[in-house]
Amino acid sequence: MRILVIGAGSIGRRHISNLNSLGYNEIDVVDIDEERLNYIKENFKIRNTSNDFLKPLENNKYDVAFVLTPPSSHIPIAIELAKRGIDLFIEKPISANLEGINELLELKKKNNLIIMVGYNQRFNIGIKEIKQILNEGKLGKIYYIRAEVGQYLPDWRPWQDYRESYTSIKELGGGILLDGSHEIDYVLWLINREVEDIMGLSNKVSNMETDVEDVAEIIFWFDDGSIGSIHLDMLNRKYTRYVKIIGENGSVQYDFKSKILEYYNINSNYIFKKIYEDYDINQTYVDEIKHFFSSRELRKEPLASLAESIRVLSAILKIKESTINNQEKKARKGLNAKCT
Repeated sequence: MRILVIGAGSIGRRHISNLNSLGYNEIDVVDIDEERLNYIKENFKIRNTSNDFLKPLENNKYDVAFVLTPPSSHIPIAIELAKRGIDLFIEKPISANLEGINELLELKKKNNLIIMVGYNQRFNIGIKEIKQILNEGKLGKIYYIRAEVGQYLPDWRPWQDYRESYTSIKELGGGILLDGSHEIDYVLWLINREVEDIMGLSNKVSNMETDVEDVAEIIFWFDDGSIGSIHLDMLNRKYTRYVKIIGENGSVQYDFKSKILEYYNINSNYIFKKIYEDYDINQTYVDEIKHFFSSRELRKEPLASLAESIRVLSAILKIKESTINNQEKKARKGLNAKCT
């Protein structure tokens, strides 16, 4: 299999390492940073490198491409690759806006492409267990789902100045809503309901040197009356991440940090408590690659499909719009108070 990897940052290194571990070495890597490319050449099994993603396309035919650049560049790059009939793995989120999305959808249909977006938490052992419990109807009617993640941004990638990360830069598609969209994706996937309405607020409240929102609160109202809520932040000095679901017949909760899954029945007794203490989060990235390649071979829509990822992005944009509307209301209220 001939593979093109575009983006050699931290997520690019992870995917290249996992591809090597799965036996894939026919890999060409593109990045605008020569230092990153040199690191890749020294540490991984690859063929060639380039600082221009169009150049390798002139003389090579690729089976798949991994688009691992900042979100703002995902769609323009994906469109160029899709025109050439290359199946795509695109890192989450699919984009920072909806510009070019329809063209990519048309190319996907025209060229019968497999396109998957990197929401690897769907492959997390705890999330998969919850999905099975829900699919078997063990909780009965779902009342609500709650997810939360919080971690101090400078701790995310301690080897890098957080101010240089795309997460900190609005123009590149940063901010907690886009970079923290895993929770939005797996909540919508787990609950598997149509969204009637979305309400949310996000803001920059810290003194970190960023120009993006660092905290967000989101509420979903689903078509069966159930409610979902999500908290996202890049402020918490103590890493916190969990999801819990309450239903008429019991509840289930998974803590990502402790790797503990707890399932209670209607009488508040344990059905089981599982501790996945030896579980390596990197396995989620390995499993998503395996799934992508399997979907490609079968020509079958993958998990975290293009359509599902657009749904997540649309929700994020609606939350951003909700925040802007509330800020405008607040500004008008302040103006009216001054006038009186």
